[in-house]
Amino acid sequence: GSTLSITGTFSGLKTPATVARLHRSPKPGMRGVPIGDLTVSGETSGTISGSVELSKEQVADLGAGRLYVQLHSQKAPDGNLWGWLFAVAEKK
Repeated sequence: GSTLSITGTFSGLKTPATVARLHRSPKPGMRGVPIGDLTVSGETSGTISGSVELSKEQVADLGAGRLYVQLHSQKAPDGNLWGWLFAVAEKK
C-alpha cells in the first residue's frame, strides 16, 4: 500500500516536545516541506506516531531517502531533531 506508519521514541530534549511532522526534502539531508502531521507526547522524552497516505511520488521519495520526521520543542520551534527515513522494497 501507500500508507506510511511511523512509531518511534525520543529522549533528552531540554524542553517539552510540541509538534512532530513528516517532511519531504528535495535531497537527502536537506530541509524540506511538511507533508503530514504526527502525534507526539508533550514531554522531554516520549513517543512519536502516526500514519500518512503517500502519493506515488512520495513513495519514490521514501525509497530515495528524501522523507524525514522533524520534532519541535518549546525552545526550538524550528525543529530539534530530524530523523531520516529509508525504505527498501521487498521483491516478491
